[in-house]
Amino acid sequence: MVRQLKGEYKVKNEGLIPLYQEAMRSARRFSSISFTHIPRAKNRRADKLVNRAVDEALAHCRL
Repeated sequence: MVRQLKGEYKVKNEGLIPLYQEAMRSARRFSSISFTHIPRAKNRRADKLVNRAVDEALAHCRL
C-alpha cells in the first residue's frame, strides 16, 4: 500500500480502493507527509491492526 500512497503503483484491488481514498483524504490535511514501508516482521501489531481493518472494510463492501 505504501507504493500506492506514494503514487508509484495503481490501486487495482476493488476492496482496497475505498481505503486508499480515505487515506489520501486524510493525508491532504497535513502540510507535509511521508509514507514508509515497515516489513510485517518488524511491526506485528500494525500488521494485525491493518489486517483487521481490511477485513472489516471488505465485509462492509459486500453488504
